[in-house]
Amino acid sequence: MEDNELELYKAISNQEAEEKLIGILLVDTRRIQQVSAILEPYDFFDRGLRTIYEVILRMNKDNKPIDIVTVSEQLKFDQQLELVGGRQRINELAMEAGSTIDYNQYCKILVKYGKKRKLLGISDKIQCMLNEGVDVDDVTKVVIDEANKLVFNKTSTNLASLVSGLDETLEEIDTVLSSETGTFGLSTGFYNLDKTISGLCKSKLYILAARPRVGKSALAQQIAEHVAKKSNVLFQSLEMKSSQYTKRSIFRRAGLNTDLLTKGLIDKETALNKAVIASTELEELNIFIDDNPDCTLSTIEKNILMMKAKKGSCDLIVIDYAQLMSSDDKKETDHFRIASKNSMGLKKLANKYDVPILLLAQLSRAVDMRQDRRPLLSDLKDTGSYEQDADVIMFINREEIYNPTPLNKGKAELIIAKNREGTTKSIQMCFNGSATEFREMQNG
Repeated sequence: MEDNELELYKAISNQEAEEKLIGILLVDTRRIQQVSAILEPYDFFDRGLRTIYEVILRMNKDNKPIDIVTVSEQLKFDQQLELVGGRQRINELAMEAGSTIDYNQYCKILVKYGKKRKLLGISDKIQCMLNEGVDVDDVTKVVIDEANKLVFNKTSTNLASLVSGLDETLEEIDTVLSSETGTFGLSTGFYNLDKTISGLCKSKLYILAARPRVGKSALAQQIAEHVAKKSNVLFQSLEMKSSQYTKRSIFRRAGLNTDLLTKGLIDKETALNKAVIASTELEELNIFIDDNPDCTLSTIEKNILMMKAKKGSCDLIVIDYAQLMSSDDKKETDHFRIASKNSMGLKKLANKYDVPILLLAQLSRAVDMRQDRRPLLSDLKDTGSYEQDADVIMFINREEIYNPTPLNKGKAELIIAKNREGTTKSIQMCFNGSATEFREMQNG
């Protein structure tokens, strides 16, 4: 390889990640099996580090003990110790290993650069064959063969041992014990809700359902705004324009409502000052609304990718609401099949992008027909397979809508009807209609 080619390939590598990973393998042999399932020796660009990795793999296969002493001795026996930098470099790699739990991130970096170098190598090989006058059909076969090798390498398999999820589990435990709220996921801003569902967790599908006018959009907006203080939120609004959400948020934060304005119960200057102060709070929130009513799974995925590219992450998706979502298949007209496909599709998106999705849904009229109007899981039966696909299902119940007595005024109930990894319960809430704001009761 000529000097200019060497420099080109060297630019497609990460020396620090390679060194950190070798250091981890020298001090924590438990990672060897996990790393070897992901990386080939070729994924190390540095020849010395690649040699050390090959020796570690060979020793592990032979059930030999692995540490800085034994690896150094094996390299010495193979007459390669000085070629890799000597015993001093082995010691330095082990000392600078850092946290062994980070091994997976280093593996991802090496895989990415390794694939880029392989693609560049394939390109060079094809160019050479064409320059030598090799038949185009034969070149095409080489392209297909090399592409298959790249696609179907060991990192492409979904098969994994049970222990492969150990690091993720340990990270989740650390997250819970380190977080202020004691939850696995993003805090909703509601203490009892967080304790019950452990926050909004990555890759999970949450459904918040209610009859019209009960307040599901208001509750979802409160949750989204709380999350958006520290994380990026994508809000897909299929029912209301973004300006309506802005108005609702400013009114809630400023303590304003339509009655105060229309009945002259507050002067213009005071109202505007309150609104300006509230708007400065909104500017601090990382919430981004798409109010295009023609929303499909493809629309949501495109917005996820756009947010990840422009904002660095997409940490929560809120969709208002399920029955208004369209199908990517414009020929499909059956509402039940559309809902079912969207339900499965949203769960797949949650898994694919490792993000929680909060999906709002409208319950069937059956709720209004019963004497006891507390929602049941069966009230979701007309909304496709959401009941089956969701990890958590929540209902809002406000008896005052049906029976507006002084005793019921302002009372609300958040029913956790399905919780795949926890308990189901009812959380008592208060609802301020003039501010469209929910609060948990102290004894909730």
